[in-house]
Amino acid sequence: MSTVHSSKVNIMTNRHQNQQTATIRGGSGEMKISSIDGGTSWGTKVRTALFPIHGDEVKKFLLIGSIKFFVILALTLTRDNKDTMVVTGCGAEAIAFLKIYGVLPGATMFIGIYSKMATALSKKTLFYATCIPFFAFFFIFDAIIYPNRNAIQPSLESVQSLFKISSSASGASFIFAKLFANWTSALFYVVAEVYSSVSVGILFWQYANDVVSVSQAKRFYPLFAQMSGLAPILAGQYAVRYASHAKDFEESLHRLTLLITFSGVMICSMYKWSNDYIEKTTGYLEVESEDKVPKKKKKAKMTMAESARFLASSEYLRLIAALVLGYGEHQYRGLGDGNEFLFTHYLR
Repeated sequence: MSTVHSSKVNIMTNRHQNQQTATIRGGSGEMKISSIDGGTSWGTKVRTALFPIHGDEVKKFLLIGSIKFFVILALTLTRDNKDTMVVTGCGAEAIAFLKIYGVLPGATMFIGIYSKMATALSKKTLFYATCIPFFAFFFIFDAIIYPNRNAIQPSLESVQSLFKISSSASGASFIFAKLFANWTSALFYVVAEVYSSVSVGILFWQYANDVVSVSQAKRFYPLFAQMSGLAPILAGQYAVRYASHAKDFEESLHRLTLLITFSGVMICSMYKWSNDYIEKTTGYLEVESEDKVPKKKKKAKMTMAESARFLASSEYLRLIAALVLGYGEHQYRGLGDGNEFLFTHYLR
C-alpha cells in the first residue's frame, strides 16, 4: 500500500512539474510567460479583450458572422435603392403611404406564410425557402420587370381617369395614383422593406441562437455586430466607385443587383458550410439533434391565432413584445446594431 501511495504522489508531482514547464515554455522569448500562479501575459489579455474567440471556434465564428455580413450588405443596397426609386417616381410623401398600405399588409402576409411553412418544413429547408425568394425577386426585377416597366405600367393620366381622380387633385388620392402608375417601384419598396425585417431577425438571429451556445454568445454576439458593421462601408464604396459611374439608372441597377445577388449566393453558401462544419465537429446540429442528445418531448405547434392569444396571455411575453416595438423604432431611425446586440443578448 505504501508503494502504491508513493507512486501516486510521484505521478501528481510530475504532472504538476510538467504543467509548470509547459506553461513556461508557452511564453515568448521576451519573458512574456505565464507564471506558476496562473497569470497570463499582457499580449494574451489584449488578444482576449479584442478577439475573445478560442482557436477551435474561429472557423465557426467566421462562417456564422459572414452570414450576417452578407445579409447586411444586401439590406443596405436594397434599402438605398428602394428609397431612390420611390422618391424619384412618386415623391417623398409616398413613403409614409407605402409603409401603411403596402409594407404592413405585406409583412402580415409574410408572417402568415412563414408560420405555415415553419410547421411543415425542417429548419434547413425553411431557411432556404425564406431566403431564396427575396433574392430571386431582386434578380427578376432587374432582369425583366424594370427594363419593361413602360410596357407594364399604366400612365398617370390613365390611372386618374380610371379612378376618377382630378388632375389638380392632391393628398392621398393623388399619391395613390402616382404609386399605381409606378407600381413596379412600389413593389420593390415593399419587398425590400419586408426583407430588411426578415433577414436579420429571422434568417440570421434565429439560426445563430440555434447553433451558438450561451457561453459562446457572450463572446460571439458583440463581434457579429462589429463584423456586420463593415458591410455598409463596403456597400457605400461599391455604390460610389462603381455603380454611380453607370451611364444611366438602369445600368446602375444592374451593377447593384450583381452585388445583391452575390450576397444571396454567399448567404446560402455560408449557411450550408456552417451547418456542415458544426455537424462535422460536434456530430450533430443543436437544432436537429437525434442520436447524440436525449430526445425531448415534441411541443405542439400553434397556429398564428393561437400564438397571438398565447402572447397576449403572458405578461413576460408582452413586455418582450414592447421591447421588439422599441427596437423596430430605433432601427427605423438608424440606431441599429447596438440595440440589436442588447436585445438579442437579453433573449439569450
